[in-house]
Amino acid sequence: MADFQRYFNARNTLIAAATITLFGGYYISQSPHPSTFTMSQISSEVPGLSLSLAQVSKDPPTLRVTLKNDSPDSAYTLLKWGTPLDDAALNTGVFKITDADSGAEIEQTILQIRRRMPPGQSQLASVQPGEEQSVEVVFDRPWMPETKPAKYKVKAEGLLKGVWDKPKSDVTDKETGAYSESPLAGKTFVTNEVELVVG
Repeated sequence: MADFQRYFNARNTLIAAATITLFGGYYISQSPHPSTFTMSQISSEVPGLSLSLAQVSKDPPTLRVTLKNDSPDSAYTLLKWGTPLDDAALNTGVFKITDADSGAEIEQTILQIRRRMPPGQSQLASVQPGEEQSVEVVFDRPWMPETKPAKYKVKAEGLLKGVWDKPKSDVTDKETGAYSESPLAGKTFVTNEVELVVG
């Protein structure tokens, strides 16, 4: 009887394990792949700080770049240079652009830009806890393909050249002049990848 009871218990355990495995596998196979979550791709090494992209116009093709601060207690100020918030972002190779159908990379004209030192207040972006700010970038450079309609995949990634965990009003000219020595300088960022539709 004891042997039968052990056999019965082992059999039930195996059936339960097999059932859990089958249902677990089915659930995973039916769940959206991580690549379908755009928010999971938005990140930076600065806690709570993120940069994201969203299309707002097809003609002219325009993306909105949003800097968001989800930190509950830290204000952040960052130097725009080398980020998609930079007025010169389309000249510095910040955006990675590929043809949505072929996957071919769009060749960009990268310019060497002479920056005025120290960076002025207009070159800084600042967000309080829970706040965000946005700029719009029009993809109208001569190196953009002339084919219309067209679709491209766009994302931005790079290094934050200067970041301070305080409001812009508290960042001095001396600090911006030595931006590479700021507490969070050199942290990486990557935005979500969006489909840019050109009308």
